[in-house]
Amino acid sequence: MAAIRLFYFVSFAALGLYLPYFPRWLGAHGVAGLELSVLAATLPALGVLGPPLFGLLADWLGLRGGLLRVTCTGALAGFVILALAARGGAHGAATLWPGLALFAFFRSPTTTMADVLALERAGAQGYARLRLWGSVGFMLAALGFGQLGSVDAEWQLPGAIALGLAAVLVAAFALPARVPRPERPPLGAVGSLLRARDFQLLLVTGLLSQAGHSAYDLVFSLHLYALGLGGGTVGVAWTLGVVAEIALMALGGRLFRRVPARSLLAVGLAGASLRWGLVAVVRQPVLLLALQPLHALSFAMVWLASVQWLKARVPAEALATGQSLYVASIAVGSVLGMLLWGPLFAARGGGAVFACAAAAAALACGVALVPVAPQRARSSGR
Repeated sequence: MAAIRLFYFVSFAALGLYLPYFPRWLGAHGVAGLELSVLAATLPALGVLGPPLFGLLADWLGLRGGLLRVTCTGALAGFVILALAARGGAHGAATLWPGLALFAFFRSPTTTMADVLALERAGAQGYARLRLWGSVGFMLAALGFGQLGSVDAEWQLPGAIALGLAAVLVAAFALPARVPRPERPPLGAVGSLLRARDFQLLLVTGLLSQAGHSAYDLVFSLHLYALGLGGGTVGVAWTLGVVAEIALMALGGRLFRRVPARSLLAVGLAGASLRWGLVAVVRQPVLLLALQPLHALSFAMVWLASVQWLKARVPAEALATGQSLYVASIAVGSVLGMLLWGPLFAARGGGAVFACAAAAAALACGVALVPVAPQRARSSGR
């Protein structure tokens, strides 16, 4: 458990440097509009391929930490290449993309496999208490770089992310390399999942939800900078959201035991629609900061409800594969959203972006509420 907590902490600390500041770093070095969208969408685009591939291998071979070491090595190598290019003064999209693509392909499955380990060790209820350490790492990294770092420096941010990824690789060696091999290959279970209507609806819900949430990942920091806020305030804004996320993960165990996961998923998506709609129209910095606790609904509740549903629904021998298919669906949503949000932000500003994001979250909420017969996880052993 301690090793999983450590891995979550350092893994999301690296992400706490990447998500809030990398789009702004790109913008500070001349990357904007469609080029910005293409680079930012690289991580979720390759997330369509990486998680299912590594998830299937993880289930087929019984591998966990062993594959994590491979993916962490690849992610680190990708960002080292990018950081060296940046230090050499090369900031064009074509120059940065190869390193970013290598990072994206190998980074995308790492959280999925850590989640599977956490679910196998602690169950759906204990998962949140482990995962919150990732939120703590994200918060501290985002706040620290906002106060001490600069996105205007040529290689300071890429170098910091590369150092963070090196720490992630070290932490991966503390995790168990493998688990007992499943009783049978999970291909039959995967086929059954993909044909199940409830699983199909979950995939669509994840796609639409993440299409809206990717506006936050790509545009929120840029929106705050455009309103005249500095890097310190941007870091505080992200920190407030993560604090609310941590609080839900730490204190929401009773809620997740008593309320069905699909109901909580719908509540979280409704909160996301409300949040993005308000961000679209609010301009006062204090009020924008006051909206950040809604991150507990738009991210934490949506993610935890989805994971809880997957743990209850997916056969044990296909858990990594099922989780990876869901991650691939939200990666598709991220790609679609980011390809739209960059040009829309350049043309119409943050208000238009977040109004569209609110509509996407509302549509996802509607899909989550579609009636469907409940199904239970089945495995070959029972």
